[in-house]
Amino acid sequence: MKRTVYIIFLLCLIFVLITGCTKDTDLSEGYVYVTIDATKADKGIILSEYAVSLKEGTTVFDVTLAACKDNKIHMSSRGTKVTRYVEGIAGLYEFDCGPTSGWIYYVNGVSPSVGSDTYEIEDKDQIKWEYIIE
Repeated sequence: MKRTVYIIFLLCLIFVLITGCTKDTDLSEGYVYVTIDATKADKGIILSEYAVSLKEGTTVFDVTLAACKDNKIHMSSRGTKVTRYVEGIAGLYEFDCGPTSGWIYYVNGVSPSVGSDTYEIEDKDQIKWEYIIE
């Protein structure tokens, strides 16, 4: 009888140690989805609704850079924070298709009036970068 109680106690102790010692390392606060569209430049969809984990204070630029790195897509930018400007993605740069061509971003279908490195995003936002030719 003592042996049975002792075995049950050990099993419970092992269970508590195993479940109590695991650490949840996923600190994300949701996901956003990044699309990179160069169809107007005849380059097609470069990236389609790629999920990127979101943390507090994450900007459009942050998730775009993460999505590009994850998918081995080269992204070029200049400036810092408020003045950050995305010059090129996947070898397609501003002015490649005319004097007013370049990259513009949308959040949930709307083009914000601030730079991509200042726009903080929220869970389930849809980020779309589109190469425009106007």
